[in-house]
Amino acid sequence: MSDKVIRLGGGHLGNPESMGHLAQYLKHFVGRKFIVVSAVPALSAILSGNMATVLQREPEHDVLLTQLLSVHRNITSKEASDAYRQLAEQASGLLKGIALIGDYSRALKDQVLSFSEKLTAEIVKTIWPESQVLLPEQIGLQTTADYGSASFLAANNDYLKSLPAGSFIIPGTYGITENNKIARTGKTSADYTAAFLTRSLGVERLELWDLDFDFQRADPAIINNPEVIKRLTYSEASELAYFDHYSFHPRTVEPLESTHIPIEVLSSASSDGVVETVINTETFIEDQIVKSVACTDDISLLKLDGPGVGLKPGILARVTTQLNKAGINIKSVITSQTSINFILSEENGDKALSLVKGMGFSSVTDISVLKDLSLIGIVGHGMQHAYGVSAKIFTAVANNHINVVISGSGASDLVSYLVVSKSDKEKSVREIYSAFFG
Repeated sequence: MSDKVIRLGGGHLGNPESMGHLAQYLKHFVGRKFIVVSAVPALSAILSGNMATVLQREPEHDVLLTQLLSVHRNITSKEASDAYRQLAEQASGLLKGIALIGDYSRALKDQVLSFSEKLTAEIVKTIWPESQVLLPEQIGLQTTADYGSASFLAANNDYLKSLPAGSFIIPGTYGITENNKIARTGKTSADYTAAFLTRSLGVERLELWDLDFDFQRADPAIINNPEVIKRLTYSEASELAYFDHYSFHPRTVEPLESTHIPIEVLSSASSDGVVETVINTETFIEDQIVKSVACTDDISLLKLDGPGVGLKPGILARVTTQLNKAGINIKSVITSQTSINFILSEENGDKALSLVKGMGFSSVTDISVLKDLSLIGIVGHGMQHAYGVSAKIFTAVANNHINVVISGSGASDLVSYLVVSKSDKEKSVREIYSAFFG
């Protein structure tokens, strides 16, 4: 018996047309259909919002329960099932317990947030009564104990392959540690969950039922109706996943790359399974080289400057170790002989500055953090081997009087970075996009 793995975004549950098309599409396939779901955004917002305030005030049980039940009713127009109601009660009880204790671990936070996917799975079952919910606990979906950013290790393939033909709904984004605790693999990481199951089961492709934000050549909020990118490599897709206007988990490619299993993004506009974007190992270089001009405002720039920065060994290693201990993710590092520049998230800039200032570098004369910046990523394989690509990028910004705070290329054959002021972001994207796509 053959299998199919498809990732369904929680946002589709409120779209009857999309859900109807998916149901029709799945009817064409006889076998086991594993539908991995991400959380309904409203459920995620309710639970994460309560986690953020639980230590300041105890959640009101009846209010929280009403909110969770109303999400079910708004989507399905039906009263919640007993299973859904029990999960909602459990989530509320956990939050109340945390409020009473006055503290919580990362493991307990993951446990609370996992209810957003569990509840979503029960909503899908209400919409498709013939389906069956399979929890990660049931299928032996094992993870590391890196709570909040765990990695998948194994699944009980014998159990999965013993199941009969039918539709099985699996809550995405979490698994079970060696100590039987819930560990999430990241926010909205159902793509990664589905990819791991695809490889574990030996399925020939991973299918994503549409994306909240398609793989387009630029942010559609800046460029009117940019073209959808038809072909991407694993590396290009992962690079784009870090920018705001794409909704693809960057770790999705990890389980699939070694076995060359492709990822297909299917259009939800019909039940025909039309493929919009294919992601695989084939390096397809387009005539203009660049495939996307991506951007994000979620950055700050931590700068370490000094004439001896390039001579003194260990500065970069010490800073990265310190930031790692503090749980601060480094998006990228751009260096010269007199400056080390760490691209961080916007919220981590001040925290990183405080940590690094206390480290005592004799060869660093100035440590600062720059804000109100945007990161522009020009993405496409072949950038380092094609004449004129960098010149075209810098000509586009120079001719339009755009000041580049810092730039970096050469570390990868598929991306060049520009850091500009937020006020110059939209102009930068428009001019670089125009230079390559007319």
